[in-house]
Amino acid sequence: MKLTSIKLCNFRSFYGTTPEMLLAGGDIQNTTIIHGNNGSGKTSLLNAFTWVLYEKFSAAFASIEQLVNKRAIAEAQKGQAVECWVEIGWEHEGKRYRVKRTCRGYKNEGGFDASKTQLTMWVGADDGKWNIPIQQPDDIINQILPPTLHQYFFFDGERIEEIVRSVKKAEIAEATKIFLGVEVINRSIRHLG
Repeated sequence: MKLTSIKLCNFRSFYGTTPEMLLAGGDIQNTTIIHGNNGSGKTSLLNAFTWVLYEKFSAAFASIEQLVNKRAIAEAQKGQAVECWVEIGWEHEGKRYRVKRTCRGYKNEGGFDASKTQLTMWVGADDGKWNIPIQQPDDIINQILPPTLHQYFFFDGERIEEIVRSVKKAEIAEATKIFLGVEVINRSIRHLG
């Protein structure tokens, strides 16, 4: 999975619709570094990736129930819908993918009620068009990068020591077996017995 872009709308600290951020994808310039002051949205951006793909968040992500930008909620009229979404693009094994997770909420007397999220995926066709796949988006994402591995690819750099602790070795080994397809072979051997 090679991430190529991200775009956000009213997600956490990102008010309104952001311009699409293209991520480094060349053979030579292939690294994107996100740098900023505390509170500038780095952790929100990290969690935008994990939310859109897995509907999960990092341990450092405070107030996960507050996904929708506070300013967007404050500016909304009572009963008015406020949309929050994240859209990312990536390439994998010669195919192009786009996925968008949307959450819509409504301002009411007591605050704000968010709806269940909706996930939509498009796959790039050879003719340049984007098609909605027949298979469920979650299944495609999980085949490309299983949920058990996402925390090793999307992590807060300030908390990297959590990943390399010796108690995590068995967990990392299991996740790697799943990623490489070895676990399927191990299960087959056990079932044949």
